[in-house]
Amino acid sequence: MEKNLKAVGIIAEYNPFHNGHKYHLEQALTESGADICVSVISGNFTQRGEIALLDKWTRAEMAVRNGVNLVVEMPTVFACSNAGYFAEAGVEILEALRAESICFGSESGNTEGLNRIAREIEYNMEKLEEEIKTGVKDGLSYPRARSQAILRLFGENAASVIESPNNILAIEYIRRMKNARPLAVKRLGAGYHDTDSLDSMASATAVRKLLKEGSDISRIVPEISREMLQNSRDCFADSQMLTPLIIQKVLQTSAEELNFIFGAEEGLGNIMKNRVRYWKSYEDIVDDLKSKRYTRTRIERVLVHTLLGIKREDMLCASKYIRVLAFDEKGSMYLKQVKKSRECKLPIITNINRDKDAFPEIQATLEKDILAADIYNMACGRDLYAYSEYVKKPVAIKTCP
Repeated sequence: MEKNLKAVGIIAEYNPFHNGHKYHLEQALTESGADICVSVISGNFTQRGEIALLDKWTRAEMAVRNGVNLVVEMPTVFACSNAGYFAEAGVEILEALRAESICFGSESGNTEGLNRIAREIEYNMEKLEEEIKTGVKDGLSYPRARSQAILRLFGENAASVIESPNNILAIEYIRRMKNARPLAVKRLGAGYHDTDSLDSMASATAVRKLLKEGSDISRIVPEISREMLQNSRDCFADSQMLTPLIIQKVLQTSAEELNFIFGAEEGLGNIMKNRVRYWKSYEDIVDDLKSKRYTRTRIERVLVHTLLGIKREDMLCASKYIRVLAFDEKGSMYLKQVKKSRECKLPIITNINRDKDAFPEIQATLEKDILAADIYNMACGRDLYAYSEYVKKPVAIKTCP
């Protein structure tokens, strides 16, 4: 009789997969007692609104070759959004895939402490949102308004925890879990935004910086990652590649339409239209638009939303589904078990040509994934047909005997 596999879930970007990710994966499997790991990753654009170093298929394959058993994609509209939307989509997808626990990295590594803060925030959410809204009206950026509101409502300990990016995501994950068990793993080495590498650990930001400089990364990434990155060196993407596409999109779109882009509140569309002819680089665009209220990350997300035409109504009506990117033999076996159980409440997409019409309720959201891939390929100068979503298929990795 076939054994029912037990899964632990991870929400990640693997941009690219480094030693910290390898450590997280090993700890997740050990501490959860799971047989396999299922990971939900962002697609060609990240949660911070940046273009991914490598396309989603390559990053998914890299993750599987490093030990993840099944990699699925988070729909673009959620993957390029704030922590709340990002966490909600990731958790719902993993719980639909029957992950018994969800493991996340955090600066604190204290599951019980994070769980307590998450429940306090959930219980007092209405009051917290009012406090944040007041802070934003007073001219604070959203992150600063949130930090001050949490300090006033929950005290210094909660405020210090919420200052760290991975702790913020961890709390959002916990708030949205209905069935899975939360499991925090303490991050080792460099912090989320650090650009320096420490011993064998470095942030993905630091890895990308070293790759851009042509420096040696062999001590901070697994050998498989190093080989794949070396072979893909000519394919690296960076946000500067988006500059002409952003300028063209803003020129072709009315200020009224731009003001309806998700995240572009308070007349940001008017500012974009007025400033577009001064932009010469991606940094020009971000520096020109960011302000005390609009952080760099928020502006970068707005730029992706502008390219993809993601409006507020698109977010409100967005659907979730499971888009399979890569798997090994265990991952394939697990996916078959999930399908056979008929308990999965989300559509599972393995062939976009066949499945796109089979699930009309997800078509509008799926179209944004298709467009995101086309824009990524245009920015990178790649053949639009050869790298199209209609041609690319999930990567199957054979397990070595």
